[in-house]
This record gives sequence, structure tokens and C-alpha cells, in this order.
Amino acid sequence: MPLPSLEVVLIPMILRNPAGWLLYSLEGAAGTAVGGWIGYQLGKGAQRTMLSRWTSPQQMERGRQLMNRYGVAAVLIGGITPIPDFILAYLAGMSAMPLIRFLLSDALARLSRSFLISGALLWLGYVVDIERWGTVISLVTIAWFLLRWAGEQEQTKKKGSVS
Repeated sequence: MPLPSLEVVLIPMILRNPAGWLLYSLEGAAGTAVGGWIGYQLGKGAQRTMLSRWTSPQQMERGRQLMNRYGVAAVLIGGITPIPDFILAYLAGMSAMPLIRFLLSDALARLSRSFLISGALLWLGYVVDIERWGTVISLVTIAWFLLRWAGEQEQTKKKGSVS
């Protein structure tokens, strides 16, 4: 159940009202952490059936092995980078990572990501005339994420037709 990325909401809000960056970052981190918890619970409950829609049994087993080996580090890295973090949440639940370890590492990663995005935008605001270019930057960002999402959907369709 992947939802739009944090950036799709956070970037336009900060560009529109830079003074609200802290509140927006905290809200964004909290919202995405709740989403991570839901993904964890889905992975724990649905086990293989949910992930089998997106990946092969061999890839799922490899993901489980990596999650068992790297656990917290995988969640931290996945939460900060553009890796689809919902997959890591499913894997964490599926591999029975202790819930408290998942929640703490996931929340820290998502808060870090929110602050990194906010910081970059605040710095960018001093470099770029946000009043003039803010809407364009927001629209380009949203278009990029929509194209990325469409590409992932197309790959999923191709993967489904090959099987």
C-alpha cells in the first residue's frame, strides 16, 4: 500500500511557508512513521502473500535474510534514502524484527529525512527566489514523483505479464 512520498507534501508546504518548517517536518515524520508501523503490521500479518505481488519468493527470502542481518541499519538507511521504505517496513514485520527496535529506528530515520529536506529547502530559499520559482519547483517535484510512480506501475505490469 505505497502512498505518495513525504516530499510530495512537505516540499510545497515549506516553499509556501518557510517559517513552518519545524512543524511540517515533525508532522511529516510522525505521519510517515505511522505509515511505517502500518506496513510493519501488514508484513507481520500477511507474511508472504502481500510481498509476493511485488517480488519473487527468492527475492523475498533474500530480503528476509538481509533484514535479519542488518535490521536497524537497514531501516535507518531505507528511511533516509529514496529506497521504497514501505518494502522495508513489510520485511521488518515479516522477519519479526522486534517492534520497538523497528519503531525507534524508523521514527529516527523519518525525522532525519524530514529535517534534511527542510534544511535543503531553507538553504535553497536563500539561493533561489522562492516567490518567483516556488510554484515551478513544486510542480516539477510533483511531476517527477508522478512519473516515478507511473514507471514503477509499468514495471509491475510487465513483471506480472512475464510470470
